[in-house]
Amino acid sequence: MKVNEVMTKKVITCHPNEKVSVILNKLRLFDIAGMPVVLKGRLQGFISRTDIINYLTMGMEVTEIDREEILKKYNTPVGEIMVKEVITVPPSLPIEEAAKVMVEHRINTLPVLQGEKLVGILTRADIVKALASYCEAEEEVEG
Repeated sequence: MKVNEVMTKKVITCHPNEKVSVILNKLRLFDIAGMPVVLKGRLQGFISRTDIINYLTMGMEVTEIDREEILKKYNTPVGEIMVKEVITVPPSLPIEEAAKVMVEHRINTLPVLQGEKLVGILTRADIVKALASYCEAEEEVEG
C-alpha cells in the first residue's frame, strides 16, 4: 500500500504571515495538531500546536506566565516560529517506509510532496486506519 492511497488529500494549510492566534484557531476549528506552512504553492515549513505552546511559554515558569507577553506573542507571524526543516515523503512511498520515517524522527505527520507541490498529508492515524482496514479485509478473506 502506498502513501497516496491513505493520505489526506484536502490539506489544511497556512501562510507564513498568518498570526499565531489565527493558527491556534485553525488548529482548534479543524481539530488537527499541526499544518504545513505554504507560500505560492510551496512548502515553507510546518507548525504544530506543541511548537506554538512552547513559543508562547518560552522562558516562563508555569507560575509566572505573563498574560501581556503571551498576547504580544499571539501577533507573531507563524513564519517566524515554524519548523523550517520539514521531513516529507513522496506519494509513491510504501506506507511501511513512511511509518519508519515517523518513528525514526519522532513525528506524527508527514507532508506529501510530488516534486515541490504539496499533494497531501500523512498522519499516524491515517496509517492505523489503513492497517485496520487491511486486517478487516484479511479476516473476511479467511472467513
